[in-house]
Amino acid sequence: MSTREEIKVAATKLFAEYGFLGMTMKEIANEVGIKPPSVYAFFSGKEDLFLAIYHDLLDGHLMEVKSQVSREQSAKQQLYNILKSTIEFQYREDLKSKFLIRLMIFPPDFLKDDIRNRFNEMEKGEYDVLYQIIQHGIDKDEIGKHDPVQLATTFQGLMDGLFWEMQRYSLDVIYKRMDLMFNQFWNGIVRS
Repeated sequence: MSTREEIKVAATKLFAEYGFLGMTMKEIANEVGIKPPSVYAFFSGKEDLFLAIYHDLLDGHLMEVKSQVSREQSAKQQLYNILKSTIEFQYREDLKSKFLIRLMIFPPDFLKDDIRNRFNEMEKGEYDVLYQIIQHGIDKDEIGKHDPVQLATTFQGLMDGLFWEMQRYSLDVIYKRMDLMFNQFWNGIVRS
């Protein structure tokens, strides 16, 4: 792992545990085992480092969603794969997920606009993917004649709900709950 990545991993851990104001660049350097000025060779400051981690997480999430798009698969399979793969991504990136939760609950005041704008961009990209899959499913008569805007928005809400539930339940329970929620969603939109 490169020094830049080691810094981001250490910072993610400290941000997740202590919040933005509760830790320093010196503590990050100590966690990595380098001198504090070395951190500034990679990041201009704590804000820059914080945003780099946040952007990596959002970009990774969106890439995970986009990676599940496949015209060879049914809309049902693509949507299910999106749910499953994003849950796996959040577990794989557990530390970053904790960082994101802390960020959502306690965003630093001076970064609120940047954080909100970047999150909205990611959600828009996610929405676009979901809309395309759903619209394709409608066009192929796999999904009933519903409003794809409403279905894509509802599916995003389902994804958000599962993300928050991941903070309380084991992976086995989450998969059971995911299957239950997805089947309820799908049964409500399938073409009869």
